[in-house]
Amino acid sequence: MLIILHVTTASYKNSDTNASQSINCNCNCNCNWVALNTENVSVISTLVGLLSLWFSHLEMCVKWNGVVSGCFSVGNGTRQGGVLSPYFFSRYIRGLLQSISASHIGCYIGCMPVNILAYADDIVMLSPSWRGLQTLIDNMLLCAQSIDMACNARKTVCMVVNPQCRSRMVSTSFPLFTLESSQLQFVSSFRYLGHIITNTLSDKDDIQRENKSMFFRTNILIRKFSHCSFTVKCSLFRSYCLSLYDIGLWQMFTVSHMNKLRSCYNKCIKSFFGYHRSSSMMQALLQTGLPFFDTVLHNGACVFSCMWHTSQNSLVQYFITVDID
Repeated sequence: MLIILHVTTASYKNSDTNASQSINCNCNCNCNWVALNTENVSVISTLVGLLSLWFSHLEMCVKWNGVVSGCFSVGNGTRQGGVLSPYFFSRYIRGLLQSISASHIGCYIGCMPVNILAYADDIVMLSPSWRGLQTLIDNMLLCAQSIDMACNARKTVCMVVNPQCRSRMVSTSFPLFTLESSQLQFVSSFRYLGHIITNTLSDKDDIQRENKSMFFRTNILIRKFSHCSFTVKCSLFRSYCLSLYDIGLWQMFTVSHMNKLRSCYNKCIKSFFGYHRSSSMMQALLQTGLPFFDTVLHNGACVFSCMWHTSQNSLVQYFITVDID
């Protein structure tokens, strides 16, 4: 999902102005059962009725320091961590996504509309013009109201990606978008699925995020597992510090930004395993069996490339075959 967003915005950055919007949603469970009944006739109505009864009578309580609160019923939202929740929500918003995608408004890559991207309740809409994006917002709001879904305006932001060719820039400022009666603010960056996206498409901010995250995870390991054996420490460091999230997406960065992350990686190894800061990094890596930082980058890029080219998603397969300038 992130790479599709990156490729689409980069494509329009090289051609024209591109506006994007991130939306957070909340749903009503009662409409979910209606969607299951109307969209898929093969679903047994008895099973739908059972699920509806089950979810409509769920109660929750809060436990804090051994004290349990009174029970209260929850009627909205999908259950966090529930096995069926992703399926229910995808069925719930399928009509909304299809309606926006078929509106012929917004960004296109070749003949494929890429005007809306959704992962769970995090939705991004893309349009090369202000009027187009406002129309998508209005259409999305109508579809959301028809299924009793509310959009959280406080978590909704807008971002303008200016074209690379300054002569094609339409304007340096735009009117605020509106979602119902709320005005949406423009931002220079926002976090989508844990990845920081900026209006320059630079990966500097996301590399800095990973830099801070690695220091944070290493400090937790030092605080809780400093007295563990050398073998256990190696396993812990591999599990918690070598999984660099979305490392395969990094393309626009300077050498200094990557050098800072490399320095962070080396310092974390020396701190966690008790090496002096002036100790040889080569010796530390050989003794711990940990990979060099460049190896970590290379492995992350290879894994991402393999997953990208073997994906069964129709949109991803289209991006692989189409010629994107």
